[in-house]
Amino acid sequence: MTTPVRLPVLLLAPLAFATSALAQEDGWSRFLPETAPGIVACLEGEAGAAATAALPMNRGRVLVRITRRDGDRLECVAELGAPGSRARREQSRSVGAAPPLPGEDAQRLSLAPLCPGAAPVPQAAGLFLNPPGCR
Repeated sequence: MTTPVRLPVLLLAPLAFATSALAQEDGWSRFLPETAPGIVACLEGEAGAAATAALPMNRGRVLVRITRRDGDRLECVAELGAPGSRARREQSRSVGAAPPLPGEDAQRLSLAPLCPGAAPVPQAAGLFLNPPGCR
């Protein structure tokens, strides 16, 4: 009698693992269509830097974590503005060793390829997705 009870539990375990892996893979990139203009605004003027996380905020703003070439980490806030208009960088500050944002550094987006194998992001014009391990 115990075998039928164990079988459904064993069948559900792979499903739970696949769902959590998918959620991790999706991460902050699920917000890309709406946050891309803010990411671009925050990366402008930061040659060789990469956005390592971007999350929408209230009132049409985006919070973007940036890592510079020298390893310094910044937190940038950009205002998105009206649809079709350019986003505007409002402020940025160094965050040093602050705790990471959810999914930070799982992906690295930049305005130009930082490493061989970088590819344009179709849903985020002007941004490139750099391969894992690209610094």
